[in-house]
Amino acid sequence: MNILFACDLDNTLIYSYKKKKDGYICVEMNKGREQGFMTAHTYSHFADMTEKVMFVPVTSRSVEQYRRISFPNGYVPEYALVSNGAVLIHNGIVQDNWNLIEKNGSLKIQLNEVYDHYCNDRRFINCRIVDDSYVFVYCAPDTDADRVTHELADSVSLTVELSGRKIYFFPENLNKGNAVRKLEKIIDCDYILSAGDSSMDASMLNVADKAVIPKGFDRNFINNSEFLISNDGDIFSDFIVNTILAVK
Repeated sequence: MNILFACDLDNTLIYSYKKKKDGYICVEMNKGREQGFMTAHTYSHFADMTEKVMFVPVTSRSVEQYRRISFPNGYVPEYALVSNGAVLIHNGIVQDNWNLIEKNGSLKIQLNEVYDHYCNDRRFINCRIVDDSYVFVYCAPDTDADRVTHELADSVSLTVELSGRKIYFFPENLNKGNAVRKLEKIIDCDYILSAGDSSMDASMLNVADKAVIPKGFDRNFINNSEFLISNDGDIFSDFIVNTILAVK
């Protein structure tokens, strides 16, 4: 059986330096500093995992941020969906004919309007347009991210999503589920397995034949009846790897 494994990256397979523990292995450098890590178990069994499934990273990272990652043993995924699915990378090359959203003049105007409105807003310490696809802002420490997200959702035409202190403004149809469904039509697969840790992964989790989620995930976001939940005390990435290695 050909299994497409659509997998979020941050806090799913890779952890930031803020969550690094003893024994974690660096897989991402940023400006000369260690940025992203895998657990020793995930790192050492990564090759075994990718032999059993077609591993497809699905991430809101920009192309530049995605390319900072060095997967174990020099592995390069055949396909990767980045910028929340707006960009398809095939064998390391951005595919210009991938049109999940139309990056036309109308979208550019929308994104620029949002950027111009919030780039100097003191509630945010970072604001940028990502890969001509969506707008991202990072909340200042004293900003109530939940309250601001609800406020912004009522004031813009784009879809507003919150993840931690990060707020995303996505155009219509730009979500991981739509991206995975479009990719499914390109590649030969019999089954979709997905893993993710946040509400931004919900659309991808819901289009999968089976979803893998961490303990504590808000099940209100899941309408897929086929899902596995990590156990108490499990590191989520290790649980994911073990789940795939157990596939017959």
